[in-house]
Amino acid sequence: MLPRVVVWVMSSALGALVMAQSAKTFRVSTIDGRMAVGALAIGIDGGVRVLPDHGDELVTTIADLLLIEALDALPAVLAAPLYVWLRSGSRLPITSINGTAATDGKPASVDVSTPSGVTFSVPLSMLAALRCREVEPKTFANDRESPELNLDFLFVVKDGKPQRFSVTVDSIHDGKVHFALGAEAYDFPLLGDDSAAAIVFGKNTGFAPDRKGKPRVSVALRTGEQFDGRLLSLGETVQVKLDEGAEVKAPTAQILRIDVLSDKLTWLSSLAGKTEQTPAFDRVWPWTIDRSLMGKGLVIAGKVFAHGLVLVPRTRITYELDGRYDSFEAMLGIDDRGGPQAHAIFRVMVDGKTAFESEPMTLGMPAKPIRVELAKCRVFAIEADFGKNFDIGDLCTFADARLLQK
Repeated sequence: MLPRVVVWVMSSALGALVMAQSAKTFRVSTIDGRMAVGALAIGIDGGVRVLPDHGDELVTTIADLLLIEALDALPAVLAAPLYVWLRSGSRLPITSINGTAATDGKPASVDVSTPSGVTFSVPLSMLAALRCREVEPKTFANDRESPELNLDFLFVVKDGKPQRFSVTVDSIHDGKVHFALGAEAYDFPLLGDDSAAAIVFGKNTGFAPDRKGKPRVSVALRTGEQFDGRLLSLGETVQVKLDEGAEVKAPTAQILRIDVLSDKLTWLSSLAGKTEQTPAFDRVWPWTIDRSLMGKGLVIAGKVFAHGLVLVPRTRITYELDGRYDSFEAMLGIDDRGGPQAHAIFRVMVDGKTAFESEPMTLGMPAKPIRVELAKCRVFAIEADFGKNFDIGDLCTFADARLLQK
């Protein structure tokens, strides 16, 4: 049986004709706590419509969304030894990369193909790194974090031995990387037994593009791609304009989730604050962003969260908000990897006064949702305080911590 196609003609406020297949079902969450499950379409002007199997349809705009999740979608297990890092921050598995040299005043460019069938072109100068083998060279990760200023690192494997050279990469084309080493020009194959293993481009040999304005999205696909930029539309395909300027179009059937970054929502972990700490047993423990001291992610009573902060008592972080926000929301709890005697107090301060104080939180308690009205306050703070056990295993987690505007 062919999948039923739902066609919606939206009002002038929501856009023109858009289409979506009801065979693909999404859970759509809004910033203000609404949720709908059903077929989804997003128009070119940002109008959103969800047609559920039961209940009322949801009509809103992309700026009001928090998250779009594809139901019953699982990551695909693919062998993809090739990866590319864009200077905007995106990391993408790729199936092939080629390009053209600089000619007639046009800069060198690269053509990229990904496992989902997406193809796009970007200037070579917008690549941050490229990995050509499944096993990373020994210093590759550190070099990506701290590249040279005006030279590129080229990792090659010759006669089975890895080597690293400081070079200037000119282009990637004809299956080879073309580069200058000193005053001499060379090339090296990208694939094969004796080939390039990776490239880390110098900090000043390219440039990061201007970020597209909000609402921005991060589209994660089953095949491992994550495209960050501005969502253009979603129907039978999802179309995103990357910060690098390329427009990518992927099958909607491949979507895992879409995180929406709207002007109306700011993750607390994206802001810089002033930290005050009282040592536990004469030791100050660092606070972490979007991860625990004990590893990746945030986990409270078995539930995993992508965003948030983890504080070890006593830690207070203060933010200057300058009256921009109306409310604060978070899920509070002790990260599952905390100590068995964890016992801590969570607080939220608004303009110097305590606006929320939790009961003692212990390991294994379910995440506690909170909402604190900010009333356009100027100064805001979160705090994790010692409980009765004065225990340094208190991994106090402010999960999904976010500031909201009406």
